[in-house]
Amino acid sequence: MEEYVAERIEELCKKRGVSKYRLSQLTGIAQSSLGRIIAKESLPSLSTLEKICNALDITLSQFFIEEKTENLTEKQNEVIKIWNDLSTDEKDIVLAMLRGLKR
Repeated sequence: MEEYVAERIEELCKKRGVSKYRLSQLTGIAQSSLGRIIAKESLPSLSTLEKICNALDITLSQFFIEEKTENLTEKQNEVIKIWNDLSTDEKDIVLAMLRGLKR
């Protein structure tokens, strides 16, 4: 589990262009603590993982879910992958565009 959590945090930071230093600033978690988590030396508590998820703009379920979902088409999976890489502001813009198309 430690390995999965550490690799997932690193993957998400890389996708979002967030350094470990910046993640520390966004979460209020000491760099040394984040370092131990990423080095697979410790497993974060649920509250710590929630802080990390919030800083990376994802939910806990998104943190643990696989990128590809069996019941979705290839295009739907692509949309989800793109969505997960967007910033909060970009997600708001996309939602506004989609709502405009729906009318």
